[in-house]
Amino acid sequence: MKKNWKILGLIFIILLCGGVLASILYVMGDELGYVTLGQKAAIWLQSLLLILVLLFTPIIITSSRLLWAKDKSKQESLNPSEPKKVEEPKPYSEFTSMVAHCHYHYGIFWRYKIRKIFVTGRQQDVDNVIPALTDKKWLVSNNVLLIWGGEIQTPINPDWFKMVKRYLSRLWVFNYKPVNATVWILPSDYADEQYKKTHTLEHALLQIRKQNQALGWDIPLYLVENKQLSWQQEGRIEQSVGVCFDGHKKQDIDNITTALTHLTTQCTEIGMQQVMLHNHHACLLELSQYLAQTQIPRLKNWFTRFFAQPYCPVLRGLFFTAFYQTHKDAQTDSSDTDSNVSFQLSPLWMKIIADNQKAKNKRMGISLGTIACCVTLLATVLMVIGLSTSFIHNRKLINQSLHVVDQINQNTTSRYVQRLEAQYQLQLLIGKLEYRQQKLPPLTYRFGLSQNDKLYHALWQKYYKTNQENVIKPLNLWLNSQLTRIIYTPTNKTKYDKLIDNGYDILKTYLMLGYPDKADGHYLGQFVTQHWKHGNDISDGDWQRLMPELLTFWGNRLKKQPEWKAPISQELIRDVRQVLINQIGLQNAETTIYQGIIQRASQRFNDLSLINLLNGVDSRALFTANKVIPGVYTRQAWEDMIEREIKQASKSRQEQIDWVLSDGSETALVSISPEVLKKRLTDRYFADYSAAWLLFLNNIQWNNVDTISDVIDQLSLLSDNRQSPLLALIGVIKYHAEVAYHRDGFSRELIRSAQELVKNRDVPNLLKNSNEATGPLTPTFGPILDLLKSDNHNELSLQTYLMRVIQVKLKLQNIVSSANPQAMAQQLAKSVFQGTSVDLTATRDYGNLIAANLGEEWSGFGYSIFKRPLEQAWQVILTPAAKSFNDTWREAIVYSWEKSFAGRYPFKNTDNDASLAELSRFIRPDSGVIDRFIQSELTGILIKKGDKWVIDPVNSEGLNFSHEFLTTLELFNQLANQVFESGDAKIEFDLMARSGHNIVQSELVINKQKLVYFNQKPAWKRIHWPDNDYSAHAQLSWNTEETGLKLYQYYSGDWAWIRLLESAQIRQIDNSRFEIKWQVEPNKKLKYILRTQSGSGPINLLKLRNFQLPKSVFEINF
Repeated sequence: MKKNWKILGLIFIILLCGGVLASILYVMGDELGYVTLGQKAAIWLQSLLLILVLLFTPIIITSSRLLWAKDKSKQESLNPSEPKKVEEPKPYSEFTSMVAHCHYHYGIFWRYKIRKIFVTGRQQDVDNVIPALTDKKWLVSNNVLLIWGGEIQTPINPDWFKMVKRYLSRLWVFNYKPVNATVWILPSDYADEQYKKTHTLEHALLQIRKQNQALGWDIPLYLVENKQLSWQQEGRIEQSVGVCFDGHKKQDIDNITTALTHLTTQCTEIGMQQVMLHNHHACLLELSQYLAQTQIPRLKNWFTRFFAQPYCPVLRGLFFTAFYQTHKDAQTDSSDTDSNVSFQLSPLWMKIIADNQKAKNKRMGISLGTIACCVTLLATVLMVIGLSTSFIHNRKLINQSLHVVDQINQNTTSRYVQRLEAQYQLQLLIGKLEYRQQKLPPLTYRFGLSQNDKLYHALWQKYYKTNQENVIKPLNLWLNSQLTRIIYTPTNKTKYDKLIDNGYDILKTYLMLGYPDKADGHYLGQFVTQHWKHGNDISDGDWQRLMPELLTFWGNRLKKQPEWKAPISQELIRDVRQVLINQIGLQNAETTIYQGIIQRASQRFNDLSLINLLNGVDSRALFTANKVIPGVYTRQAWEDMIEREIKQASKSRQEQIDWVLSDGSETALVSISPEVLKKRLTDRYFADYSAAWLLFLNNIQWNNVDTISDVIDQLSLLSDNRQSPLLALIGVIKYHAEVAYHRDGFSRELIRSAQELVKNRDVPNLLKNSNEATGPLTPTFGPILDLLKSDNHNELSLQTYLMRVIQVKLKLQNIVSSANPQAMAQQLAKSVFQGTSVDLTATRDYGNLIAANLGEEWSGFGYSIFKRPLEQAWQVILTPAAKSFNDTWREAIVYSWEKSFAGRYPFKNTDNDASLAELSRFIRPDSGVIDRFIQSELTGILIKKGDKWVIDPVNSEGLNFSHEFLTTLELFNQLANQVFESGDAKIEFDLMARSGHNIVQSELVINKQKLVYFNQKPAWKRIHWPDNDYSAHAQLSWNTEETGLKLYQYYSGDWAWIRLLESAQIRQIDNSRFEIKWQVEPNKKLKYILRTQSGSGPINLLKLRNFQLPKSVFEINF
């Protein structure tokens, strides 16, 4: 039956492997390279055959060994050989015989088929339970192997336990379950409560613990108590007597006692049945009496001591057995043959085996073998996965390479853009392979299957041929044509200059084709983008996308592949060089030297911020800068490195950097003299030096404050001789401006002295020094350095400026410290408004003068450092006072104006006319109320130029005049000059009537001055307004052929004429004439022409309609 199951299992495995292989080939066959059905069937049969060989090989080997053993035994029985010498027994020989016996009876997998039980205890007790075990060392029967482990008190033998693990473990490397259970045969007096017995128990448990540690497993323990019978009870049916536990190390003693009591009851019941059948079979009754009367209490105490040990094993059960010892039995046992290693499997052992099958052994500690096997298995799985993944990825890479090469081969006769696209794909693939060759391929391409290097070398040959046809040959032909044009194009052609400008780049590219050591891929890519134009068969977008990438890739690898160089004409190169040298000289060489010097210096000298320059002086309270000075443009950089670098560069008699224009011969290129090169480099450096300092200093910003106290603090710090950031900054500027000074100037000693002065911030001495030295930076920094001079010829100096600042500071301090600071500040502002203050305006003008004297290139620095501080002091005084002045304006002018003209025409559309005399009192020139107010209160900031008031741009700086106020002044100036020039209102103008549609006669009356028109020749009539007549009025009437005289409008009063004008339509004809129309009826208009002597005449008065005098002079933003 078992044989049939083995055959069925083998068939199932074969079918399963065949199905799995078929599924893999069906799903992944194309990716693995098996496309057709025949290929898949062939590989399926080959794989299945390999699996069959692997499955049947162990069976064939085992059968061969059995046949060989039978044949050998048959030959030995027919031809007995000479007796061999008796060899000395090998240590632990019982394991050899045990393994051979088990292997013979249970097969190669015998370790999985039998239960291995380790038996220990006193030899006498073990012999009573299992005779012959202690002599033969092992016994086997019915898939149970008993192994004698020695007496419990005997120290363990590590070597013997190693042999146990070696021969009995299911997997020797893993040391898997060498023993399934341990049976301890207890002595008869084990439960005594003597101290010696307690010590024996502790020692026994420790020994069991050591045995488990030696085996590496926490093996379940079974206890067997062997009780001697009073008489022999042959023929009795044996039963397994005992209790099983749950396997925990800590047991509930009460549960054990209950189980033993229940066991006693069962023994009594079964024992009574046996006695009733055979009265001499009283074994169970004796055991029941034994447990009930004496043993259960003793066992309770014994188990308490057992479980109290910290190293007690896993207890699975307690069993009882009985024996009757006779000398005959002993002799019988001892006379048993040595070859008999079987024993009778009693119900006791069956019960233990049945319970042990449910027990789970636990490993103790870490098994290095298990770890090693797990690691090996994991490594094997990873290797298999890695090999499979690497195979798939490398297969894809090969297919991709073949596809790219096929595309190139197919596009040899295609359009140019298709050939370039195919080459670009090949280039990307080579670049990827090259990167992987340098940095190692990805992990998924390795595992010994990488094809990266082989593909890389194979694709280079194809790339070279393709690149020569698509890129190098067309480029070489185009460069030859361009260089030939440079030589033969006449100089008077319009395209010659552009051709010469590009000639250097064209020649450089041409030389790179023939000299691989000079190749630069990045330069070639830029050249294509800027100069080489595409043909008609490719778009500009495709050209700019493909060609720069192709040339850059080729140029970067040309140095490593010198055999790729293109043929070039040396004669052509020589002629082009001569043309370019004559046209562009050596400017490129000079630029390269200078840039190299600056680049090397920038790596040594760090940029300097304003804080670094002032060397500890905190300037944030006064001014800040958001720019930095490059470290290469400082005096230290010049003296420590730049000057030396320029001298070394100027000493080179042959220009060595411009390999494009020079072939290395002495006569090919005439180098510039050292003096000229040194001067050019020096001038260029100091030009950049000046520009850097100008950019930095002009970006300095003054910190604005809003209160007088903050302004005083700023001015105090600004004028402090010891801590002034301004003096420190001017000292730093002086130090860095005096670089490369030459005599008539300072000697080296004086320069060192200046350095010490700046380091110690002894700035007052700086102001006292005067020098006549000059240097390359004198034209730029001269205006600032002139401020440090204190001779009589210099009107502007830093000392005078600081003295003026101190004066302003003291004046502001007096205001703050006075009893009423606000009133005093307003008084000072009022004096400024009136033009009587001299100190504040003079100091401000002095700062403006210094800022203007510095020139346009120092405008930002002059404004922030010299103009803005005093301008700010000016503003904090004038701005708060402007609000108070607005109140004065309202009280002195606005209230009187409203009292005189409120609710009167033309300021309001009412029947009450405003008094012309009162209006003249306000706005007549010079003596009017408003003019007298301005002359007395604002003469410092408003200036009368001719007949107009204009703002003083200097004194009014920081003040915002109200736009309505300025507009009102302009209006009043016009009215005063045209209407109230003599003091009283008086204006003269001319009127001329014009004919109208169906109008027979029109009549206009202004203060008894009549203009009658009845379609005759028009004439001018002089009108005087206003008239001295007491019956001032104005009326307009007209008539047609059908009707009589009709009145259009009639107004009385001084403003009657203005009211009549208000209802008319007015259009300006030129500077002195206006057309006036009155719409008398829907289709009829009365037309007049008004001519003025100056300005708009009476029309100007219409601007007073709904006019309101502004409430403020200045606009207040806070």
